[in-house]
Amino acid sequence: MSTAVPGGSKAVNFRLPPWVIAYLASRAQEQRQTKTEVFIEAVTCLRDRELAALMEEGYRDRADEALEFAETTLTVAAETLPQR
Repeated sequence: MSTAVPGGSKAVNFRLPPWVIAYLASRAQEQRQTKTEVFIEAVTCLRDRELAALMEEGYRDRADEALEFAETTLTVAAETLPQR
């Protein structure tokens, strides 16, 4: 996994619990990655999970409309398509 990002990267300094630091170091060594790459992967997973939850919510909100559209479309298609 590449850590290259548009516009480069910036060094930051923040505190993490010891277990997170240990996990980053262990995972990095096991996967032959840098701790930065492991951290980016974790944040990417979190972002993807949040996006998936938002998409699911949106699909649920639109489900009734989609069902109504499908039912209307099937009815119109059945009335206009030639019977075999």
